[in-house]
Order: sequence, then structure tokens, then C-alpha cells
Amino acid sequence: MFGDPINKANFALLHWFGIEFQPRFTNLQTQLNHLYAAHDLSAYQHCLIQPVGKINCAIITEEKVKLERIIATLALKDTTQSNIIKKLCTHNPTSKMGKALFEFDKLIRSISTLEYLRDPQRQRHSFRSQNRIESYHQLHAAIAQAGGTKELTGRTDLDFAISNECGRLLANIIVYYNSVILSRLLDKYTALGNEKALKFIKRISPIAWQHIHFLGHYNLKNGQKIDIEAIIENLLLQD
Repeated sequence: MFGDPINKANFALLHWFGIEFQPRFTNLQTQLNHLYAAHDLSAYQHCLIQPVGKINCAIITEEKVKLERIIATLALKDTTQSNIIKKLCTHNPTSKMGKALFEFDKLIRSISTLEYLRDPQRQRHSFRSQNRIESYHQLHAAIAQAGGTKELTGRTDLDFAISNECGRLLANIIVYYNSVILSRLLDKYTALGNEKALKFIKRISPIAWQHIHFLGHYNLKNGQKIDIEAIIENLLLQD
């Protein structure tokens, strides 16, 4: 009845915690099919972009107290967003509280969509942010492939969790290592006033791993530190 139960209220729930959900809209026409308004549709006949339906504002007001309880439950981390939405959709899909939550999500999502359409800079930021997330996932997959598979290893939930967290740790180490080198290079070429090198550095992603040998043998017990300065000294940028 409510479509995807896990993602149906992302806009509303993040809004309550002061966070604006800004996904990248790959198909704007599809997003316009989720554009709703607070008034009768006849009031928007003169608009270039028209809503597809009317938001039930009355039920949002009626269920305000119950919605605040959901916020408090999430804030206290007594449960997760996915659990709440699944319960609303699975156990009692006709509940007024569930309907109120999804109606409020329509409101926040519609506002966000219109602001996205009006702001080209926001569109660029969303596109770049999504690209970074996808690059991070690709790095995580590359680390997993070093073990011969993209699947999480283990037999129990705890094993899977440890496997996933180990992959994340390695990915974050690589990102940190790259960031340190890029920061030092930025300082070096800023001092030299080399604009060509600076432009090149700004195009390099810290989520790169072509220079990392995943199948190498690393000794982590000898206490020897990585000499970043030596790396910078011998590093030659080539555009």
C-alpha cells in the first residue's frame, strides 16, 4: 500500500532531526510523480509544474503527538527507522499514525524536489556527493575482491558484521592515506605557486586505490612509520 517501506519516510524522519535528505535525482520526471500540494489541485492549474495529488494536512495535525513519540524513540535509539516503518506497513498498514507519517513525508519531499529544481548548484552538489558514495562502495568491493569474493565472509551475523567492519576500516585507512598525501602536495605546490599542479591535484579523488597493492605482504609489527615527506619528495605529478 505504501510502496517501499524502508525509504518511504526518509525525508520526514531526517527533517525532524535537522538533517535535509538530498538524494541525487537521476530522473526528474519520475520525481515529479511524487510532487504533492497542500491545497486543491485546481489552485495550481496555471503553474508550469503541477502536483499529482493533495496532502492530507488534517491527519498530520491529528497524529502530531504520536509522531512526536516516534521521533523520541528514534532519538533514544530504542529502535531503528527501518523497524518503525516496517511495523507501520506490515502490522497495521491502515493506521492513522502511519498515514500521517507518510503524508508528512510527501510534504517535505515535495519541498525538497522544488528546491532541487530551482537550484543548479544544489544539483551539482548532490551529483558529486553521490559519486563519492559510489566510489567508496567500489573501493569496499575492491578490498573484498582481494580475498577472492565480493561476499561477506563468515557463518554468523557476528562474523558478517566483523567482515564488513574490517573492510570499512581498510577503506578508511586508504582514504586517510590518500588525503594526507594530497594535503601535503597541496601545501607544497601552493608555496611554489604552481597553478597547473594545483588544478590537477583538485581533480584527484582521495577514494583512489590504483596505487594500492591489495595482495602485498605488509608487516605491521616492526613499528616502522611511513615517511610521508619522503613520498612527497619523490612524487612527480603528471597531467
